[in-house]
Amino acid sequence: MNKKAISVLIFPLLILTFRPLNVDLNQAIILSTLMITIISWIVGKPNKIISSIFLLIMFILFGNTPIRTILSFPLSSNFLMIVFSFIFSQGIINSNLAKKLFLPFINRYSRNGIQFLITMVISVIILVSVIPQPYSRVILLAMVYQEFFNSISLEEATREVLIFSIFAFNILAHLLFKRGDIVLNNGILAVANVQMSELEWMKNLLVPGLGMLVLAMIFFVFAFKKELKLFKPGEISITKIELNKDDKINLALILIIIVLWATESIHNVSGTTVLIVGTIIMYFRKIIGFKDLKSVNVEVLVFLTAAFSIGSVMAGSGIADKIFGRFTELLPNEFNFLFVLTIVSSTMVLRMFLGSTITTMSVAIPSFISMAEGKINSTIIMFLVFLSLLTVYLLPFHNSLLAVGEGNNYFSNKTVLRFGVYCIILTFISIFLFFIPWWRFIGLM
Repeated sequence: MNKKAISVLIFPLLILTFRPLNVDLNQAIILSTLMITIISWIVGKPNKIISSIFLLIMFILFGNTPIRTILSFPLSSNFLMIVFSFIFSQGIINSNLAKKLFLPFINRYSRNGIQFLITMVISVIILVSVIPQPYSRVILLAMVYQEFFNSISLEEATREVLIFSIFAFNILAHLLFKRGDIVLNNGILAVANVQMSELEWMKNLLVPGLGMLVLAMIFFVFAFKKELKLFKPGEISITKIELNKDDKINLALILIIIVLWATESIHNVSGTTVLIVGTIIMYFRKIIGFKDLKSVNVEVLVFLTAAFSIGSVMAGSGIADKIFGRFTELLPNEFNFLFVLTIVSSTMVLRMFLGSTITTMSVAIPSFISMAEGKINSTIIMFLVFLSLLTVYLLPFHNSLLAVGEGNNYFSNKTVLRFGVYCIILTFISIFLFFIPWWRFIGLM
C-alpha cells in the first residue's frame, strides 16, 4: 500500500479506533465511510460511480435510515426532471436556434467592452431561462461567441477575459431561475426539504439576483479594465435573423414549454410532465433522437443520489446531533449581522475543504437548519448557504463549469483567481445589500 493510500485511510482509522464525540460503532463506520468517499470525490479516484455506490451501500448497511429515505433522490420527480433536462438541452443545441438568434444580436450591440458585457449578460439570462443544463448552455454560448471572436481582430489576453466572462456570469445567473441549474437549484430544495415553484423562486431571488449581477459587472470591469479597453471590434457585418419554417416551429415549441414550465403554480401541471411531453414532441419533430440519450450524465446522477443522501443519514444515524449540536451555541440567539456572517463564512470554509458544491450543501444545509431551529425560517438558511456556495472559487477546480472552460484552454488559473477574489467579496456585499432587505420587503423574513 503506497503512502497516498495510507494518508487517505489514517483519519478514518483514527475515527474507528478512538470514536470521537462518543459515537457508537455504526456511527464511526458511517463517518469513516463519508470521509473516504469525500476524499475520493475530491481527488477523482476511483471514479464517482464506484465511490458513490460504495457510500450508498455503507449507508444502507450501517446508517440506521430507511432505504427509501437514502434513495429519495432517484425516487423523486426531480430525478426525472434532471434526466429529461439533459435531453431537452441537447435538443435546443441540435436546433441551432441559439446561433441564429444570438449572433446578429451580438454583432449589432457589442461595440466596446462595456457593451459586450451587457449583451453577454443578456444572452446568458435568456439562455438560463431556456436551457436548464448549465454545461450544455455554457458550451453553446462559448461556441457562439468564439465564432464572433474569430470574425474580428482581438488581442489574445482580451479574448481570454471575454470568454471567461461567459463562464463567470453563467455561474452568477444560476440563481435567477429555479431551472438556472437544474441540478444544483433543485438539489438545495431537496436537501432542505422545501417545495418551491418557479414563480416562487423568482419572487425570492430574481430582483436581488439582478442587483448582484450588476454589481458583479462593475467588479469585472474593475478587475479587467486593461483587457476590456482593448476590445475594439471595428467594422463588422450586421446579419439579420433568418429563420426558416422549421426554425419557427421549433422556437414556438420551446417557448411554449418554457412558459408552461414557469407557470406550473397556475395551471398545476408539473414541470416534470411538461418537460417530458416537450421532449417527446422534440423526438417526433426529429430535433432529437435515441443517439442523444448519451447526453444524460449517468455519473452525475449516481453522484447526486449519494450526495443527497448524506444529510438524511447524518440525521437518521444521530451523527448530526453529536457533531453539530455542540456548535449550536455559536449562533447568536437572534437573527442579526453576526448570525448571517457565521453561516456564510462557515459555508465558504466548508466548501473549500469539501471541494464539491453538492457535497457541501448536503452537509451544511441540514446542519445549519437544525442549529438555527426556532431562530429563522429554514428557507432563509437554505438561500444563505446557496449564495455562499455559488461564487466561492479561486481556481477552476473549485467550480465544475470553470473546470470545463479551463479544460478547453479558454482561460488560465490566473484569470480565474483575479475575479474569484472579487466574487467572494461580492457575495458578502450582495447578501447584506440586496438579498436580506428584499426578503424583509416581501415578508420572507
